[in-house]
Amino acid sequence: MISYECDYDTLSEYAGKLLERPTNFGGDDRYYRTHAPVIGKADYSDDLMAESNYDAALDLLRSAADDGRNDTEISDEHVIDAGIRHWGWGQCSQIFVQVYADDVMLCRKCDSIADWAVSRKKHGRRRFLCASCKSDWDWDTEQYGLPALAPIKYRPPFTAAWREACSILSALEGYPILDDSDYSEREWERWQSNVNEALEQAQREYDDDTEAQSAEIADSCHDEIGDLYGHEPDSGVSWQKVEDIYREARDTYFTALANEHLNAPIAGQLAFA
Repeated sequence: MISYECDYDTLSEYAGKLLERPTNFGGDDRYYRTHAPVIGKADYSDDLMAESNYDAALDLLRSAADDGRNDTEISDEHVIDAGIRHWGWGQCSQIFVQVYADDVMLCRKCDSIADWAVSRKKHGRRRFLCASCKSDWDWDTEQYGLPALAPIKYRPPFTAAWREACSILSALEGYPILDDSDYSEREWERWQSNVNEALEQAQREYDDDTEAQSAEIADSCHDEIGDLYGHEPDSGVSWQKVEDIYREARDTYFTALANEHLNAPIAGQLAFA
């Protein structure tokens, strides 16, 4: 698993970019408001890398959210494995992660995430304001000569899941795979499935062969077919090449079987010394 720890500025930068709600997006009110999209996949694309990264990221995010707990109460709220539809890709899966912690302070005027903590000298009570509303507060203070303390830059706390999410995004910017072993295992499983289909197609041409003979022929050309691994994209295999290899192996198999039969001693015949 690859991930990088991000500093506060990087966490804020990702939050600013990913919380921008698309104008044509509809769905859960939490999406793009409190929860930002982290990683997605098209459900029927057969993209092994996307599937591997998605599942690996989901495990990492849930583990980060529930670290030190015996239940999944936090990850169930902070990490959403959502099903959405895209006009171009069809049915998709998208992971949304809650960006700010539950105890984050909101602007007292507009309920957006606060950027500043300000207070009056007379009362000393802090008020939390976003950057926009702070400009109004500064104007009031200057206009009416109200005594005030210097504003303090507020650093909204992030969730553990968001910290992990940004680590994942940073890692993927430098290397496209989150978990090499998981991806390799998926590649190998798909390769085996594709080879089995190709072999079954090649064997259909020889209906007279028994199951035992077909199995022995396939086993005899196992290594030669294995040499085709990696020649086609997405763990694919050329059915024509598999058919050619199987045909040659079958010819060799039945030639050897025929020679064995022809050279077998005849009952009652003396063997030559």
